[in-house]
Amino acid sequence: YQISASSGQKLVFSYIGFTAQTVTVGSSNQINVQLAAGSENLDEVVVVAYGSQTKKSLVGSVTSLDAEILEKQQLTTVTNAIQGTVAGVNVVTSGGQPGDNPTIRIRGIASINASADPLIILDGVPFNGNINSISGDQIESMNVLKDASSTALYGSRAANGVILITTKRGSFNSAPQISLSAITGFSSPAVDLHSVLGTNDFVRYSWEAQRNSNQYIAGQSADLAGQNASNGLIATLGYNPYDVAQPVDANGNIPSGANLRWETDWEDAILKDVSIRKEYSLGINGGGENSRYFLSANYLDQEGSVRTSDFKRITTRLNLESKLTNWLTVGLNSSLSSSTQNVPIQSGSTFGSSIQWIYSVSSLYPLFSRNEAGGLIRDEFGNPIYDYGQNPDQDVNGVRPLLGNENAAGALYNNDTRNRRTNVTANGYAEVKFTDDLSFKTNISYENYLFDAFSYDNYAVGAAASVGGRVDQDRDITTTLNINNNLNYSKTFGDHTINANAIFETYQLKVDALGAQGTGFLPNVTVLNGATTPEGIRGFINEERITSYLGRLAYNYKNKYFIEGSFRRDGSTRFASDSRWGNFYSVGGSWIVSDENFLANSEFLNLLKLRASYGELGNNQGIGYFPYLQLFETGFNELDNTGVILGGVTDPNLTWETTALLDLGVDFALFKNRLEGTVGYFTKESIDLIYDRPLPISTGNSSITTNTGALKNSGIEVSLNGNIIRNSNVQWSAGLNFAFTKNEITELTQEEFITGTKKYKVGKSIYDFFIQEWAGVDPADGYGMWYMDVLDAEGEPTGDKVTTKNYSEATRYYQDTALPDVTGGFNTDLRVGNFDFNMLFNFSFGGKLYDSSYAGLMDGFSNPGYQGSPDLAARWQQPGDITDVPLFLNSQNDFNSTSTRFLFNNDFVRMKAITLGYTLPTYVAESISLNTIRFYLRGDNLFTWQSHDGLDPEQNLAGTTNSRSSILKTISLGLNVNF
Repeated sequence: YQISASSGQKLVFSYIGFTAQTVTVGSSNQINVQLAAGSENLDEVVVVAYGSQTKKSLVGSVTSLDAEILEKQQLTTVTNAIQGTVAGVNVVTSGGQPGDNPTIRIRGIASINASADPLIILDGVPFNGNINSISGDQIESMNVLKDASSTALYGSRAANGVILITTKRGSFNSAPQISLSAITGFSSPAVDLHSVLGTNDFVRYSWEAQRNSNQYIAGQSADLAGQNASNGLIATLGYNPYDVAQPVDANGNIPSGANLRWETDWEDAILKDVSIRKEYSLGINGGGENSRYFLSANYLDQEGSVRTSDFKRITTRLNLESKLTNWLTVGLNSSLSSSTQNVPIQSGSTFGSSIQWIYSVSSLYPLFSRNEAGGLIRDEFGNPIYDYGQNPDQDVNGVRPLLGNENAAGALYNNDTRNRRTNVTANGYAEVKFTDDLSFKTNISYENYLFDAFSYDNYAVGAAASVGGRVDQDRDITTTLNINNNLNYSKTFGDHTINANAIFETYQLKVDALGAQGTGFLPNVTVLNGATTPEGIRGFINEERITSYLGRLAYNYKNKYFIEGSFRRDGSTRFASDSRWGNFYSVGGSWIVSDENFLANSEFLNLLKLRASYGELGNNQGIGYFPYLQLFETGFNELDNTGVILGGVTDPNLTWETTALLDLGVDFALFKNRLEGTVGYFTKESIDLIYDRPLPISTGNSSITTNTGALKNSGIEVSLNGNIIRNSNVQWSAGLNFAFTKNEITELTQEEFITGTKKYKVGKSIYDFFIQEWAGVDPADGYGMWYMDVLDAEGEPTGDKVTTKNYSEATRYYQDTALPDVTGGFNTDLRVGNFDFNMLFNFSFGGKLYDSSYAGLMDGFSNPGYQGSPDLAARWQQPGDITDVPLFLNSQNDFNSTSTRFLFNNDFVRMKAITLGYTLPTYVAESISLNTIRFYLRGDNLFTWQSHDGLDPEQNLAGTTNSRSSILKTISLGLNVNF
C-alpha cells in the first residue's frame, strides 16, 4: 500500500482476525508490518440460520469454508470441497462422470428408508436444483452446521445437518474490480482398474477349465479330457482370433507358429488416456456509499474418462444490494445456470455398462466384426462395423456366448444418453430498520429447475434393434417458492446483550413431470415424433407445502457467557392433518473461560471456550409426497379398458422422524494463537424412523411405511490448525481434522433380518457385513470351502465350526462393517515471498469393502467367454497344491459366491489437491495497469494410497461395488488476473 505520512507520525494497521499494530513512521520510505493472529478473530462474522453471528457468540458446531479454501480445488461440484476439510462429515465421491454429486453424511447416518442427505441452503433459502449448477468461484463461504443449536431453526428438514452456501456480494465504497481466470488441464482415472488376462492366458485357462470338467466331473481320462477340451474350445468360445484352427493342443499349450489376428484392449477402446478440462470465469464487483454489486460468469467444460462422457456448464450470477434510505435496504440475488451432461453408462451390471464390460468380456472377442477367416467386415462406406456378437450365419466369429447383441464401445457412439439442466433462481429481499435495535426483513425466493433426461438406443444394433430403436425422454420442472419474514431485535444493556428473532415462513415445492417413449426409427432420426410406435406416456404433478413459525432468543453476559434457545413449529402436507405438525427446538450455551480473571494473564492459553447444546429435529424427506394416503393407481390397462388397482397399505398417522442431538465441545488457542483447535463429542439418535416395516406377504403387501425403529450415531471430532512460521517473508501453517463415528441400531420391529450382504440387528450398525466365511481351498481336490456352525440336538449352534464344500450349507457370520472407524484430512499452506504452495489430503481407515468386480474376475471360467484376473495363475492344479484359488471348472459352481474371500480392508489416503503458485511483483503488474497476476500449477487427486487396489476406494457407504468408474486426477495450469 502507498500511504502519505510524515516522519514521527503513528500509523495503526489492523485486519480482521489479527492483532492491530501501531508503527511510528521513520526516515525510511518503507515500513514492514507483520500482524499476528489475535483473539479478534472471534469477532469474525459467520453466516448461520436466518442471519449471522460473531464467531465468539456461537454456541453450536459450525465449520466455515471461505472462498480461499474453495479456490484451492478444481470443483465441478462445490460440495466436494467439504471432503477432508470438515471433521465429522463423510463425503463419498460418485465416480468418474463429471457433474455427478457426492454422497454426504454429516455425523453419521440418521435414517434407514428416509433421506439422509443434508439440507442445502443457498443465500438463506432452501435449494432444490442440482448442486452442480453452482460455480465455486461465485461462492463467498460454505458453512456446515452439525449440531442442534446451529440447525434447529430449519427444524423439520435439519436432522441430517445443513450446508449454508453464501454467494459473493461486492463491497460498499469499493472501486470496480474485474477478475479474470482461466485454467486448462488434463485428466485421467485416479486409480487403475483391476488387471485382466491377455488372450493367450485366457484361451489356455479356458481349455483347462473344460479339461477339468471332462476329467473330474465327466470322469474322462486325463488324455481324453485334454483332447476333448482342445477339440471343443473354439465351439465353446464362439470366436477364434488365431490363424490356426485349434489354438490350444491336448496338453494345454498354444502351438508354435500360432499368431493372433486381433487382441482387443477393451479398456483402451472404452476409456480415454487423457481428458481435457477447461474453465474460464469473469467477475466484476464493487460498490458506492449506498450500493454494492457482484456480477459473474463461468464456463466449464470437463471431459470424463469414459469416451463421449462430459459435462459442460455456463453459470451467471448477479447480486445487488442498495441502501435506499437510512432505514430501508433492498437486494436481489439471482442466477442462471445451464448445463449438458453426456452420461454413457459407467456403473452397474447392464449389458452396455462400460466398466462392467471391461471386466466381463475377454480380449479374445473383437471390437469390430470379423468373418470366419478373421478379416474385418466393413459397411458400404468401407468403415469397420462394431461387433455385437450376433451373426448366426457364421460358425466361427459369429455368435458370442456372453452379452449377446451388445458392444459397450460401440454403444458409446451408436447410442446417446444425456442430461440437460437449466436452473434459475431469484431471491429478493427488503430490510426495514425501525430503530438501531429493531429491524424487519422479508425475503421472497423463486427457483425454477428444468431437468431433461434423454436416451436413444440405436435402431440397427444393440438392445433396441429388435424394435427399430428406442427414444426415451423425461422432462421434469421443479419450482420452489419460499417466503420468510424475520423480525429481529438486538440490544445491549451494559454487560447484558439480548438478540431475538421471530420468523414466519412458507414453502412450496412443485414437481411437474412428463415423459414419453417410442420405438421404430429411421437412421439418424432421434426425436420422439420420428417414432412409428408410441411405447409409453407418463406424467404427474406432485406438490408439497410447509408452513413454519420460528423463534430464537440469545443472551450473553459480558460477552463471556452465552445461552441461546430456538423453537420451530412446522406443518407439512406430506402428513395427514392430525399428525402434520411437528415441534422442534434446541438449547445451547458457551463460556469463554479464557476471559476469566484467573486466566487473563496466561502466556500460553489465548482462548478456552466450552460449549454444549441439545435439541430435537425432524426429517420428512425421501418418503414420497402423500405417504399417508392409500390411493388408487392407474395405468394398469387391458386393451381399451382402463385399469385401476388399490395402492399399498398405508399408515394414516405417519409423522416426522425425530432426531435428538447432543453436542459438547471445547475450542482453544495456545501459544499466542499459534495452535488453534476444537475437540467435540456428539450423539445423534433418530427415533420413530420413517421405516418400511415388513408385512406377511399373505396380506397382499410386503411392507407398510410407518414410524418405528431407532438409530444412534455417536463420535468424537478433532480439528487442529497450527501457524508454524509467521514473518514478513515466510508463512507456514498446517491443519489436521479427524472424526471417530459409530453407528448403531437401537430399535427394530423384529429381532433381526437380512438385507443383501447385511443383517439388521439391535446393537449392530446398518452396514455390518453378514456373509459366509471363506475357509480356503481343499488341497486334495481344489474345491472351495466355507465354514458352517456345528449344531446341537435342538438345532442351536454349539460354538464350534467345521468346513463345508456345499455353499448352501455355509453359515453367515458378522464380518466387520463397511463404515470407517476414522475419516479426516490434512492440509498445509506455505508462502515464501511471492510463491505459494498448499496441499490437501483426505483419508479413511477401518472400513471394509466387498469387491464384486474382483469376484467376477476370479470366477474360474465357469461361464465361457467371461474375462479373468491374472491372480488366477495361482489356481489349484493337482492334489497337494496349497493355494487360495480353486481349480478351474467349466461348469456351474459357487467358488466365487459372496463370502469373505472378496471382503477387503478399505483404507486409503488421497492427495486431494496440491497447488504451486507465483504472483508477479506488484510493480510488474502495475506497469501493465493490472493489480495482480498469478500463475499456478494445480493437481487434484494425483495420488491414492489404498489397501486394496483395482478400484476407487470411494464406492458407497454400504461398502459394495457396482463396477463404477474411478474419479479423475487432473493436472492444470491456471492464470488469475485482477484489475
